Amino acid sequence: MYKVTAYFKDRKVSQEFHDVNDAIEYRDDVDAHYPTKVIFRKVISMNEWVYNCWNVVMDHNKNPLSAIPDFSTRHMIMQVLAWMWCIVFSSYFGSMWMFGITAIAHVIVLAAIAITVGAFETAKRNPQSFNYKFHTPSRARYMYYDGKRIELPKQDPGGEHE
Repeated sequence: MYKVTAYFKDRKVSQEFHDVNDAIEYRDDVDAHYPTKVIFRKVISMNEWVYNCWNVVMDHNKNPLSAIPDFSTRHMIMQVLAWMWCIVFSSYFGSMWMFGITAIAHVIVLAAIAITVGAFETAKRNPQSFNYKFHTPSRARYMYYDGKRIELPKQDPGGEHE
């Protein structure tokens, strides 16, 4: 959203636009009437402002840590800052139990993220590591159902007692 405000000697005129071209055209029209001052600015919605604030702090490519060339170093500094804030908030609320709970919660979330990333990277770089030998569900070579022998696939290596 864009807002154009024009100040005249006796009044102030203001209009908001969703399209930047409409706002520019309105600014030019108002400017033709010789105002003392015209302000043209972009109005940021609350959602956009919160999103931008989050990214300035949490996105390592947008916060001041982006000047550090090594990704691992940036990640480590972000982790240390996360633990620091965990300690600060729990101290603020006056409970070391709060720190314990938030510390455990952070460890669980970070471990889940690390395991997921590890599984994705392994699948991308070495997909053969997920190939397992085919085994029958019962791990038995000779299976019978209703007195009849069930033929198993020839590539099945059989059970552990073969």
